[in-house]
Amino acid sequence: MTSGVASKAYGTVAADRQKGMTGLEFVQGLVDGTLPLNTMAETLGYDVTEVVSGRVVVTATPNDTHLNPAGTVHGGLVATLLDSCMGLAIRATLEKGVG
Repeated sequence: MTSGVASKAYGTVAADRQKGMTGLEFVQGLVDGTLPLNTMAETLGYDVTEVVSGRVVVTATPNDTHLNPAGTVHGGLVATLLDSCMGLAIRATLEKGVG
C-alpha cells in the first residue's frame, strides 16, 4: 500500500500510559510516531498526519485492495477514516486522565 506509514509502529498503548497524557499529547504521539497507530490503520493503510486541539487529519491513498465489486472505493474505508478522525479530534480536546 502506498500510504506513507511504513516507518510507523502498530499496536496499542497501555491504559496507564494513556492516563498520563492529555488527549492532544496522545494524538500527537500517533502523528509523530512515538506511539503506535492501531492495527486497523495498518490493515487499511491510513495514517494520522496532523493534530491540533479539536482537529485531526487522517490520510490514505486508496488502491485496488479498497475497491468494492463495482470497482469504486468501498464505503467502509471512508467510514473508517471518518470514525478515526472524528474520534481522535474529540480525544485531542480531553484533559489528562480522561479517555
